[in-house]
Amino acid sequence: MDTSAPRTGVEAYLIGILERSERVSNYARSRGWRFVMTWAHRIAGGILVLYVLFHTCTLSALHEPAVFASKMELFHTFIFRFLGWVLAVPVIFHALNGTRLILYESFRVRKDPTMIRWVFVLGAIYVLTLGFFMLTGNQEVSPCFFWLIIAIASAISSTILYKRLRHTQNGILWKLQRVSGAFLLPLVSGHMFFMHLNHRAGHDVDTILARLSAPGMKALDFVFVSLVYFHAGYGLCTIIGDYVEDIRIRSGLRVLVIFVLGAFAYTGAKIILTV
Repeated sequence: MDTSAPRTGVEAYLIGILERSERVSNYARSRGWRFVMTWAHRIAGGILVLYVLFHTCTLSALHEPAVFASKMELFHTFIFRFLGWVLAVPVIFHALNGTRLILYESFRVRKDPTMIRWVFVLGAIYVLTLGFFMLTGNQEVSPCFFWLIIAIASAISSTILYKRLRHTQNGILWKLQRVSGAFLLPLVSGHMFFMHLNHRAGHDVDTILARLSAPGMKALDFVFVSLVYFHAGYGLCTIIGDYVEDIRIRSGLRVLVIFVLGAFAYTGAKIILTV
């Protein structure tokens, strides 16, 4: 965030909090707020990787509905509902800031102060709206209609970016990382939103099994799981490449990441295809 630009009261308050950290303040002065945002993006991504692993482990109990239902009792408590809401912060920040980076890299949108402000504004709207629906927890939305809209939005955003990148000189995996991010932007934010529109949608075993049994949802969820784990693996391997200098350690860590995420991706895909 360009702190030399005029600030709103909220921006001044948030920047003041960040600047109380000596390290953050030094990075902001020496390297700019874009550098701070990049680090925050990676930290948020790391949090989401841990959540996806945990979520996959939880869903593995769907093969034994009684066990899954007993586990869900724990998530009915206030503290877990609150943590579920807090999780929306790294989810929407990573999604919106990833969009900002794509617009910067591929569409030459260079108005970073404005874009960073929109990340925070749209993120705050998303988190507060989600909190409202979590408190009410009684919204009835057609799963078919909701996910059809989300799938169309994901297809449009990823297709637009693919057409932008297909003739560039970047590697295939680099391109797929960006395109997968564009596809996951509506899908991940929509998934979290849908899970909390009605408490049964994300916690009642019969409701979850009914949704997963639909062929269209199986296909969408299979693509979802595949792209999430690829996106996470590529991101972690990139971070390892940036900060681990020893080539043997770097290669070993990358193999470990690929193995672990590959195993969880297989587990997630198996759950989707067999429940």
